[in-house]
Amino acid sequence: MKTDSNILNLSTLGDMGLYVHIPFCKQKCMYCDFPAYQNLQDYYETYIYALVQEIDLWISEHPESKERPIDTIYFGGGTPTELSIQQIKMILDKIKSTFTITDDCHMTIESNPGEVDLRYLTKLVQLGFNRISFGVQTFDDKALTMLHRSHNGEKAKEAVYDAKEAGFADINIDLIYGLPRQSLDDIKRNLTIVEELPINHISTYGLQVEVGTYLYHLVQKNLISIPSESIDEAMYDTMMEGLKELGFERYEISNFSKDNFYSRHNLKYWHYVDYLGFGAGAHSFYNGVRRSNNRNVMPYIQSVDRYVIPTIDTETITLERAQEDFCFLALRTKWGLDEQKFEDTFGVSVYDLFGTTLEDLVSKGLLEYQNGSYHLTAKGAKHGNYVFSQFIRE
Repeated sequence: MKTDSNILNLSTLGDMGLYVHIPFCKQKCMYCDFPAYQNLQDYYETYIYALVQEIDLWISEHPESKERPIDTIYFGGGTPTELSIQQIKMILDKIKSTFTITDDCHMTIESNPGEVDLRYLTKLVQLGFNRISFGVQTFDDKALTMLHRSHNGEKAKEAVYDAKEAGFADINIDLIYGLPRQSLDDIKRNLTIVEELPINHISTYGLQVEVGTYLYHLVQKNLISIPSESIDEAMYDTMMEGLKELGFERYEISNFSKDNFYSRHNLKYWHYVDYLGFGAGAHSFYNGVRRSNNRNVMPYIQSVDRYVIPTIDTETITLERAQEDFCFLALRTKWGLDEQKFEDTFGVSVYDLFGTTLEDLVSKGLLEYQNGSYHLTAKGAKHGNYVFSQFIRE
């Protein structure tokens, strides 16, 4: 995955990120296991007031965080654009009046095609959003209907063009491969459409059949089938090769960009930088501690109403865990695992700690070593989960 276009200065990633989770959807997709719920319109206002209150509760316990610069804000879901412009503005106003937001803050919002129009998108730009991410998944209408998506292929294309006209300079779409009844020709058709669109970022994932989802139920009952492992691998290869031919650079396992339009917020996750998360199901990483909020809307609201931070899980990261996380998160990206950066961070050589693992992965053709850094090979990227697991010490 190594490239020569290391234009992004990783030292600029030191500022914090801020994530806002909006757990509402017009309709729940059959494969989704995220904290996302439909038919909760009556709770939108109450939820927003709780989210604003959560920020106050956080600041009461961590007042020093107000002074740390924040240069990325990410509204994820669910579908954040289920909210009205005024509701989104209320949340943004609270963030801007509470935290130190940099002038060049990268502000992303997720949305679904077919649920926003040009007028709404233009108002998002006026609020300060400069990046939008559409959950397209595929342009095939039959597949979209089966997945319980609310849009069709034409609506997906229309949303991208509207976003461009509204003033978004940075547009991402999500694509999934390995869908039920999907073929290699479907993947190629998706890539042909991508070539025509004014987008500069793509996130692509293999379908995951998560326990508890409707898709899982259908697969378990043999009511629906997903592509075989060999076909799924062929789809992966087709997607990787096709995106490269279209000029997209693979800068992370699942993320591709043109002209260095990286997802600056997600880079914080992969480079072990602090970020705050607010809302039901949101996660934070702050001063070496990972926190996760209650993912259920009503318990989340009730907790905040009692003036209790809605965190349900807290993990203080040990030095050993931090070293492991640092390795496999860095290896997810094109910048790779830098020996000097590891030693500067932990005061010990990465080779002293993981030398046997690194040598083994290089000998298997999964990693390569070049100019002081370890990088995934094409083979290693295909088997990333195996590579990353090798850095977990028992």
